[in-house]
Amino acid sequence: MIQKVGIIGSGISGLSSYYYLRNGINITSKFSNSLKINIFDKSNKVGGNIQTKIYQGNNKDEKIIVEEGPRSLRALGRGLNTLELIKRLGISNDIIFSSANSNGKFLLLDGKPKEIPMTNVFDIIKFSFKHSIVSSILKEPFNKTPKPVKEMDPNWDESVYDFFSRRLGKKMAATFIEPTILGIYGGDYTKLSIRSTFKRAALLEPFGGLVFGLLFKSKKQKQFELDLDKNEKSLIPSKNALTEIFNKDTDKTNVFSFKENGLSRMIQRLTSLIESDSLTKLYLSTSIIEIQKNKDGTLKVIDSKGNQHQYDQLISTIPLNQLAPMFKNSDPKLYQLLQSINYTSIAVVNLIYKSNKKVVKKINDKGFGYLVPSKENQSVIGVCFDSNTFPEFVNNNNNNNNNNNNNKDEKDHSIITVMIGGNKGIKDRNSHWIDVTNTSKDTLLDIALKHLDKSLFIELPPDYTNVSIYDNGIPHYNVGHQKLINEIQNHITENYGTTLLLGGNSIDGVGINDSIYKSKQLINSLKL
Repeated sequence: MIQKVGIIGSGISGLSSYYYLRNGINITSKFSNSLKINIFDKSNKVGGNIQTKIYQGNNKDEKIIVEEGPRSLRALGRGLNTLELIKRLGISNDIIFSSANSNGKFLLLDGKPKEIPMTNVFDIIKFSFKHSIVSSILKEPFNKTPKPVKEMDPNWDESVYDFFSRRLGKKMAATFIEPTILGIYGGDYTKLSIRSTFKRAALLEPFGGLVFGLLFKSKKQKQFELDLDKNEKSLIPSKNALTEIFNKDTDKTNVFSFKENGLSRMIQRLTSLIESDSLTKLYLSTSIIEIQKNKDGTLKVIDSKGNQHQYDQLISTIPLNQLAPMFKNSDPKLYQLLQSINYTSIAVVNLIYKSNKKVVKKINDKGFGYLVPSKENQSVIGVCFDSNTFPEFVNNNNNNNNNNNNNKDEKDHSIITVMIGGNKGIKDRNSHWIDVTNTSKDTLLDIALKHLDKSLFIELPPDYTNVSIYDNGIPHYNVGHQKLINEIQNHITENYGTTLLLGGNSIDGVGINDSIYKSKQLINSLKL
């Protein structure tokens, strides 16, 4: 019987694991009120990469909300599970959905942001022919499919680049697929696994390729997809159960955050539950030095302050390469396996321009921002216009501000976020790639400002700046990732049973929605 649980990591994965342990995976679940839970984090603050900073506007009542890490969430797929958690936390009234002004999709092409047309037929046709989209789509169904793919070999894998170059051509891959990968993973698409990043696209190929697989689904394909989604959907609520939240999404963007404190609102609420829980203890500024298996199958945890803890159940939500050293002495094989997971470093530069209508005008028609293909030879991999996405973040001087406010898109201030760096493999195609872990924050800020000057003609200095460097901050699912994860999981099952569980974003999905879903999946597996 599980009586005491340890959780390593107090980011969203660790905090949501705590919540599901204590409150059950859904509203009808049996509560786990008797469990003693300890949560450890080497940092002096909770939240992991979710860090929101509040700046003062032009008066003491005006707030400018800046996300130093992730900036928003999607209310699709696993995002429905996140919305259910938010509803259970009692903070769904604080949700805001993004503005329709952020719907535009842009790429930096020939040094300037260019919109990918979505509505005007003439523009779509012109753009499609210029970038070989039409010919790529017409040829795609006739491209050869490798034998292991036709036979649906579960061990088959290849890079994102190889897959899309084979299906759509090298130009399409370099112009459209690679910047998407940079925006999500900061990744090198010549090494990232297609099965671990674009799983749905990879699984369509045996059924006639991407075009036929999307447009003409056979009975066999439909049944295959139903079976594929069955287990996951059993833990995800229906959209109908969240109608009151979706009614807020008047612009139908499916992108959301929180009006007062951004994504940190979730962290604050979960932390308040922990602080009021007499059976749960939060150990901040406390690293785990070693994990050992006891003779009775329980786990001994030794922390950086010399304390020893005994647990019936241990859940790690930290990056696997950070977990690895804790097994260096007690389980060398697991140590080696965990060390094999790759990660990417990225720098996030936040810029605030106060009461500057010129900057507002320059970015107002540029959607959520733009991504930068490597062929542009830029140090920057993406730029986000956060004040376009959530005008409330710069108009936060009104507590009644919500998506029904007709003036919500009117703003004087601008928030621009510039992303620099990414996986070191990018340097093979981009001579201006920057190793952010060996670059000063002043230099990174200078790179961001010069990029905005050159690409958007924004010359004036910002009023506030912040540079955050996430060293090994994003998992990089290399080809063969799923095979490696299976090997890790098999080793753990054989040696620890279900006493040791791995969560976080190193396994199956790098986003916040993925992390929360993984926590729910783990706690469900315990059958408490």
